[in-house]
Amino acid sequence: MAAMLIVVVFALAISARIFGFGGFREVETTVLAERSLRFADAPDGGITVIDATTNTVAAELIPGSNGFLRGALRALSRSRMAAGMGPEAPFRLVRYEDGRLVLHDPTTSQHVTITSFGPTQIESFDQLLIRK
Repeated sequence: MAAMLIVVVFALAISARIFGFGGFREVETTVLAERSLRFADAPDGGITVIDATTNTVAAELIPGSNGFLRGALRALSRSRMAAGMGPEAPFRLVRYEDGRLVLHDPTTSQHVTITSFGPTQIESFDQLLIRK
């Protein structure tokens, strides 16, 4: 009986993976705003955010702040390093028509959906989307 249960669970998992039922997929909608950004460690432990289009400083994040942003960048950067890629290519911060705010890494095709983590995190990334 236990073997049969294991077979059924594996069959359901494999069929869900193949046919996509039971899974969540983000559907691309119209882009409302987008900004290409590079992130660099500052000497004081902060983060310098650089607008990749204009090559100007978009923001200076003080040390010890923006923990979620740091964590998201660390995760995406880890994927880049594992793929043998460097930090040169910019990330894309995108606000979609459906309200989602997503940080994309075009080099690894990884992304973090910021709107899944609450209003505080959305606000910190929204500040980076606004051009000053």
